[in-house]
Amino acid sequence: MANTPTNFFGIVVRRQRYKERDALVTILTREYGFRTFFVRGTQNAKSKISGSVITFSYGEYTGVIKDNGLSFLNSASNIKQFDEIMQDIELNAYATFLFDLYHEAFVDDPIPDSWYRLLFKSLLYIENGYDAQIIVNIMQMKLLDAFGVSPNMDSCVVGGETEGNFDFSVLLGGLLCSKHFDSDIHRLHIPKRIVYFLRLFSKISLDQVGKIEIKENNKDLIQHAIDSIYLGTVGYYPKSKTFIDRMKRWHM
Repeated sequence: MANTPTNFFGIVVRRQRYKERDALVTILTREYGFRTFFVRGTQNAKSKISGSVITFSYGEYTGVIKDNGLSFLNSASNIKQFDEIMQDIELNAYATFLFDLYHEAFVDDPIPDSWYRLLFKSLLYIENGYDAQIIVNIMQMKLLDAFGVSPNMDSCVVGGETEGNFDFSVLLGGLLCSKHFDSDIHRLHIPKRIVYFLRLFSKISLDQVGKIEIKENNKDLIQHAIDSIYLGTVGYYPKSKTFIDRMKRWHM
């Protein structure tokens, strides 16, 4: 792109100090995807822009977008923050993990508007007190499509059955009915209630999330199942997931 400043909407994903006075700020922009900006003078107490590039801030920004290398941020306006996410280490961890999933799914490409809106809505729900793990689990099931490994959650991948008892087969890429359990001896062996939640999460709108109540032990089983699906299909997890796993052990 040309060296002409442009206006864009963005969410600050990460900020790190650069040398003594400046910062490198990663912003998930609506128009250009993830971009890293060089921002001058953020360590200056009189800086007008420093407070606008704190992680989990969002609003309108102006800067020069570069396709290669660092972009440059000039100014910001109408900036707000996800205050609860900023102040709560657990909410912070889940939001960071969600950012990282998006970065892995879309890399540096522009993010389709529907996916961008879904991310922003997820952050709003987390900010407003909804269960962060459930929000992120729902997003994980939906993001499998963005990763190009969308599993069949509608019917048995072998016989097409839509009713009965089901398990999940990572190898075969979807649901497996009890008639065909022998088709994959490494199926996840998860209870039918967990299969129900996996199917629900893949279809449900975030607007319906307030109606979901899940016991803690079921939440753990759901997370374990989704972890198995990701490791067996996508093949990896962002490092931020390790912190969430460690954080959960603190509460045990």
